[in-house]
Amino acid sequence: MVRKAKPAADAPVDYHSAFMQMPSAMMVSRQRIITECNLAFADMFRCAREALVGQSLRVLYPSQVDFERFGKRVIPVLARHGGFTDSRAFRRANGDLFWVSVTGASEHRDDPYAEALWIFTEIDDSAAAARPSSRRQMDWDARARMTRRERDVAALLIETKTSKEIAKALGISPRTVEIHRSHLLRKFGAASTADLLERLLS
Repeated sequence: MVRKAKPAADAPVDYHSAFMQMPSAMMVSRQRIITECNLAFADMFRCAREALVGQSLRVLYPSQVDFERFGKRVIPVLARHGGFTDSRAFRRANGDLFWVSVTGASEHRDDPYAEALWIFTEIDDSAAAARPSSRRQMDWDARARMTRRERDVAALLIETKTSKEIAKALGISPRTVEIHRSHLLRKFGAASTADLLERLLS
């Protein structure tokens, strides 16, 4: 491994290199196209950076419906506040779904998607995600409180898998799937699976 020479204290900052090496997963989009992303972002999605740049953000979402719904919901928030924070399921290049806390910012209030900066933080059992201040706090908190197995079940529910299909995919019994589903219904205060999916995708 070749070591880079240390920069002089008064040398200008190489912002592109800093962006690329930043330990947080970061991405820049223009009109919902990935214009640039750093190495941590590419690693998070298990994909070469070059394969992501130039792609529609659609490649990150579990479904076209989720991509469109999230896009429509984010625009007014960015236009009003210039920033947005939420948690939701995304898809890695290998097809695996995982949960992420995503924060976006745009200086273009009249056209937020003209250019936006996004920071992704994977939600796992060892890290508590930052909480947004919004009227959707209850749903966001419910997502943040999901156990790892509940996230697995929720991700497959989003794909409209049946209990038997989820059980087979996760190597558990259909009864156990139903128990996790009931826990999710209770956490989200959802009256039905359809209502739960609405909350998970909202």
